[in-house]
Amino acid sequence: MKKHRSIASFIRFIGITLSILAGVQTSVLALIEPALSQSNFQLAQNRQPRPTQPPREAISYEIDGDEVKICRPKANSSKKECQVIGKGYTFGLRMGNDLYGQGNIVNAESIFRQLIVRFPKQAEAYYKLGTILSNQEKLDEAIAQYRQAIQLNPQHAKAHNDLAVALVNINQLDEAIGFWRQAIKINPEYADALNNLGLALLQQGDKTKQPEAIANLTKAKDLFVKQGKLKQANSIEQILQEINQEENQS
Repeated sequence: MKKHRSIASFIRFIGITLSILAGVQTSVLALIEPALSQSNFQLAQNRQPRPTQPPREAISYEIDGDEVKICRPKANSSKKECQVIGKGYTFGLRMGNDLYGQGNIVNAESIFRQLIVRFPKQAEAYYKLGTILSNQEKLDEAIAQYRQAIQLNPQHAKAHNDLAVALVNINQLDEAIGFWRQAIKINPEYADALNNLGLALLQQGDKTKQPEAIANLTKAKDLFVKQGKLKQANSIEQILQEINQEENQS
């Protein structure tokens, strides 16, 4: 009888393996275009920022009290002049998002770090800084930021999901599974977390967990179809078909 690939081998074969994650996407379907379902932070652990263009001048951003300022060097001087461009925590978050989307990683990271200092009880700044650090493969610090975001907001499903992805990258699969379970408990319709949990359970290689893995993958596939994310849905369908073939031939 022909020997069939194990599910774990199949996942590796088609490029959908937990081990290749590098913190650049919150879904572990590596074949598909990243679609991290992160609300306002369109980063792709969503979408990678555009390549950074060489700056024409050394622009920086500062948070002074509630004011967000853009600063430029003065001509023929070591000093800089700053102009207020907005106020408040929400404006700062939006500015950081916009800068990241433009590929201005340095200033985006700077803004989120300053927001954390100025507004230390706001979870979202920690979460977004964690995402930037994860995309730079600074996993230990990223994990610390995600944990802080969760401590401040235990209902932050995306922080749970992204923390789990980062943990997988340092070979902490069992702990990651716990955070994916919690993300799904918070948001039962969280397709990426359902998908990630399903693949993680398969990766463990425990046959007793296969029904749970299939249930999570099936629900994730259905949600992706409803969301119009057909590449994601089709990738999951490949795995489900492989599982079914293996069961029929065992």
